[in-house]
Amino acid sequence: MTSNLNLLVVSAGLCLAVALVEAWLLVGRVASEHGLLARWFPGKQDLLRSHIDYLMMAQLLFVVFLMFRSFDLAPSPYIVLATCIGSFGNPLAFLVRAMRPRYLEMPPLAFTAMIGISCILTTLGYGASAYMLADAALR
Repeated sequence: MTSNLNLLVVSAGLCLAVALVEAWLLVGRVASEHGLLARWFPGKQDLLRSHIDYLMMAQLLFVVFLMFRSFDLAPSPYIVLATCIGSFGNPLAFLVRAMRPRYLEMPPLAFTAMIGISCILTTLGYGASAYMLADAALR
């Protein structure tokens, strides 16, 4: 049980680390409209969205971990993996769009598939977690 739950914390830490790197990228990107970071990240609004989403996912992962520990629940490894992969993949879509703003108008099939799979995994992972936690709270 503990190793499954620890993956939630590791994923939260990874999301938080990416958000911190993105914070520094945003500082550099906002400071110069024509520098290297402006060329790498032409979509600064999507870079900001990715940063906020990674922060939010890190918080959600930490909270889900603590709630499972609090109720002494052992979620399925599939639920944990879906939650972790989805939590990393959703903000990644914004990061990719920050580098490739044209994906907003003409996204490649692989990018569209990545977003779809990521959203499904996030929904299944957090939905199953919420169900398990609500069920435990009502007992």
